[in-house]
Amino acid sequence: MNREFVWTDPFDDISDEELDDQVAKLLRSRQSSVAISLRVSRDLLGRVKREAARAGIPYQTFMKGVLEAGIARIERGAPRSKRPTRTAARR
Repeated sequence: MNREFVWTDPFDDISDEELDDQVAKLLRSRQSSVAISLRVSRDLLGRVKREAARAGIPYQTFMKGVLEAGIARIERGAPRSKRPTRTAARR
């Protein structure tokens, strides 16, 4: 059973102006982002890239998601792990 694939343009029924308006609307609703430079160890970058590949997304997108989730957790006041403080660790 060999069927030939026929591609159908999902935007075929709208005008170029309507498509331009839709694209402009999407771009306006996007949050703007700022480029930053961040130094991380090669090991950490490798681990991030590995996990991003497992998730099937670009590693920078993965990093933004992890950062967003971490900050959201802190803002919610989620309990932190019981790790010794610096002064307690020195004793």
